[in-house]
Amino acid sequence: MNDGQPSQTVRKAMPENIKPVESLLTIDKAAKELGVHTWALRRAVKSGTVPAYRPFNGRALVRISEVIAAINASKIGGNNV
Repeated sequence: MNDGQPSQTVRKAMPENIKPVESLLTIDKAAKELGVHTWALRRAVKSGTVPAYRPFNGRALVRISEVIAAINASKIGGNNV
């Protein structure tokens, strides 16, 4: 019943330790975004260097941050920044 008072909706705040989920991209889109060859990224996924996810339709999907981490882990020489 509405007695002239505004309804009070209780909203729970998101906990601070929960971060937004990074989206998954197809290998083609991820390769284009990073400027690497599609075949090179497919080979890295096949060898297990880059983790991939195959939800529902079986298409391999990757996270950009994981591709970048794999590239940085394979760095030879220079300063580690």
